[in-house]
Amino acid sequence: MSRQDAYGLLFMSGFTTQDKVTDLAGRGVGMDVVRSSINDIRGVINTDSGLGKGTTFTIRLPLTLSITKALCCENQKSQIAFPMDGVQDVIDVPKAQLQPNENGQVFVTWQDRQILCKPLSELLTYNRRLKRSSAYSLPQENPDQVSIVILRSGDERVAIQVDQVMGEQEIVIKQLGGPAPKPLGIAGVTVKGDGRIMPIADVLELLDLSFDRIESTSNLWANAGDMLPAEEELAPMVLIVDDSITVRELLSMTFNKVGYRVEQARDGMEAWEKLRSGLPCDLVFCDVEMPRMDGLELLSKLQQDDDLHDLPVAMLTSRGATKHKQMAMNLGAKGYFTKPYLEEMLLDAANRMLQGEVLIKV
Repeated sequence: MSRQDAYGLLFMSGFTTQDKVTDLAGRGVGMDVVRSSINDIRGVINTDSGLGKGTTFTIRLPLTLSITKALCCENQKSQIAFPMDGVQDVIDVPKAQLQPNENGQVFVTWQDRQILCKPLSELLTYNRRLKRSSAYSLPQENPDQVSIVILRSGDERVAIQVDQVMGEQEIVIKQLGGPAPKPLGIAGVTVKGDGRIMPIADVLELLDLSFDRIESTSNLWANAGDMLPAEEELAPMVLIVDDSITVRELLSMTFNKVGYRVEQARDGMEAWEKLRSGLPCDLVFCDVEMPRMDGLELLSKLQQDDDLHDLPVAMLTSRGATKHKQMAMNLGAKGYFTKPYLEEMLLDAANRMLQGEVLIKV
């Protein structure tokens, strides 16, 4: 028998290495179930063994079922994952060091080696439309430093410049399907916990793109943005801040059906983080009483921020007392409305506040 034929005995139904049958062992049930389960999902299991060294079982699953560790990064307000088996290192370098040489190429020093450095946006030149959930990003901790991901394949290394490294996490790889060709540099996608889709980088193709071994982008993907209408980009963005999901959804439907874009926040803290990270917002409707940070605290923070103090904020609350109105007005609120509300009144008020009117009166 060949070595592989001998290994195949391990997966036969009824085969056992035990001398006696017990309640848990010696029944020849185990490895045969493993192989049949793997075969059912079109996978393969291979065996390799060395005398006195141990045995290695290698299981290969289809791409759609693979779970892997990935380094999640952000670049140009979009997130992307690099599989960890293709990541050599992550470094921060001063922005001043990224100067092109006489050939227009940029190199970084890593472990006494000069490695070609390319911005990710230069390799993945795809047009895309920024949705409300991806139109903002966390501010960089140190704007003078540049985050670099060192990718590897065999003996080759390339440095990829990204805006921010977010950390490592386990992801499920989902294969791209459909009639359109696979975008270069993208191996698949994963669905995040909040439902958003994040692309997974193809490390081998990124190296080929970096060294100009393949052309950059097909015309289909490069010109995809030209086929998308631009009207939605001009629609005002309304941020709904309320700890009640029912109120948030009802308000979202109210504004969506008349053409507004809508973003939601569960409390003042989440709203503050989104606004500070660059959410393009034109108007805020905010509850007063919320956990972590209430509406009045949010108003106070917005007024103290140089970039956000002119953002029109209206309070929408069940608190109709004069003292609450007075506090909101003192903190810069442009409107104060009590629940329950009339849709027509709220939409009219939103339009007037967008025109610069102040509707709050005590």
